[in-house]
Amino acid sequence: MRAVIVYASVHHGNTKKIVDVMAPEIGADVVDITKEKDVDLSGYDVIGLASGVFHHSMHDGIKELIEKSDFSGNKKVFTVTTCGVGYRNYASGAAKKIKIKGADYLGNFQCRGFDTFGVFGKFGGIAKKHPDRKDMENARQFIKGIINA
Repeated sequence: MRAVIVYASVHHGNTKKIVDVMAPEIGADVVDITKEKDVDLSGYDVIGLASGVFHHSMHDGIKELIEKSDFSGNKKVFTVTTCGVGYRNYASGAAKKIKIKGADYLGNFQCRGFDTFGVFGKFGGIAKKHPDRKDMENARQFIKGIINA
């Protein structure tokens, strides 16, 4: 099984922290979509797409990768989102597109992350200590659970 996690972690490194916990659990290659624009997913069986939340959605680089990629042929895909306030599943739009493109969608891991966007910055940010140890352990358990299922 070849695995990759493609991520965008732009502001505070929240998503990168989660990716750094998940990748070793499945022996995944790690690709920063903000630095490598032309990502080829064809050689991977398991694909993780991870992003902070931008205007209630995943990073544009991740969304563009989903649009241009073919997930058919038994590709297993999961998503990861980190957000200041987790009142909804921010990967739901991406999940729909991934499923339409033929992937076996394994689910989304979401946790809070330090957020200083917009009005939150005026107050010093929210979710200041996240992702925390519990979030990291939950990420580890999530990845183990979906891969072993």
